[in-house]
Amino acid sequence: MEHNQQDWEPEKTWIFAVGILEWEYGETWAPFPDAVEGRFDEKLVDFFYSKGVPEEQIVYLQDGEATLDQIQESLTELLSNTNEDDLFILYFAGHGDWDSESGEHYFINYDANPDDRDNYWSIPSIYDDIESNFNGSKVLLLADCCFSGGLIDELKKRETDLAYACVTSAYSHNSSTGEWTFTEALYKGLLGDPVVDLDGDHIVTLYDFARYAELEMAFIEEQKSMFLTTHDFDPQMQLASVSDEIEPIEGKRVEVEYEEEWYKAKTLERNNGETLIQYLGYDQEQEWVDEERIRPYKPEMFGIGEAVEVEYGEEWYSATVKKAWYGLHCVSYDDFSEEWDEWVGSDRIREPQ
Repeated sequence: MEHNQQDWEPEKTWIFAVGILEWEYGETWAPFPDAVEGRFDEKLVDFFYSKGVPEEQIVYLQDGEATLDQIQESLTELLSNTNEDDLFILYFAGHGDWDSESGEHYFINYDANPDDRDNYWSIPSIYDDIESNFNGSKVLLLADCCFSGGLIDELKKRETDLAYACVTSAYSHNSSTGEWTFTEALYKGLLGDPVVDLDGDHIVTLYDFARYAELEMAFIEEQKSMFLTTHDFDPQMQLASVSDEIEPIEGKRVEVEYEEEWYKAKTLERNNGETLIQYLGYDQEQEWVDEERIRPYKPEMFGIGEAVEVEYGEEWYSATVKKAWYGLHCVSYDDFSEEWDEWVGSDRIREPQ
């Protein structure tokens, strides 16, 4: 098998990565101390170094380095050094924000003052900087934060000749967890982990990663990941060949019975009529179980158009189901405009009381 088969060339790839797990105004922007150990933003950047992306073509701003001035100055400088046919990859992990009145979305820089949104890193400004300074042809945007789908909302408004691909951990109106589930999915895809090769063709494509991330986020975090490409950015862009150095696991999403209750789990391997499973949460505890204790993950779903109640800010509001997928529901609140539409998990939706 040919190793490292990919459609991106390290010498023509430029990386701008921002990973923030603590903020100057920590009373507003809660830190993520549990995410510091083994942080996947670092692993992601180290991966690109290891693949041969030149050092001068990578900017990585971590925590206190990621002030608004430093972000904008470094981004403009990096983009201005790019050349024709280059690929630019922007990655962000941290807090995101959404102004429901203006509809504006933001990534929260280290020094973001909660009293003044003008000093937030706005998503429209990211596109403005790219379109003004990038000399290449393709842009890949990746975000692991609350309201990260705002990247896609903004992209849909833009008239541009650049080819974009955008993958986000959450819908534009949804908060997100402080876990690394999305970025870990991306990292696995770039490594060529067999579990991301959903069609079994021994190639991990951008679409494979986006679909795998969507399933992982829905199953593990009950969040709706988003994916969009424009112009001639090929959704089947090859990220990596499947690596024969990574031991394949089964990775099926199931529910397992334990003391008459059913829990989410993943299957790892099968042997002599038993299956090794890993429970979600519970410190990722593993157990060999008989087949009769396992069932496919089939969450209870409401029908499209069905009247429901949705929890928001500790209160329940009347809403209508617009879409339903894999345990998630896109709802429209009955007394609010569509700007408030969002995807909700099972713990936030119920039959009318």
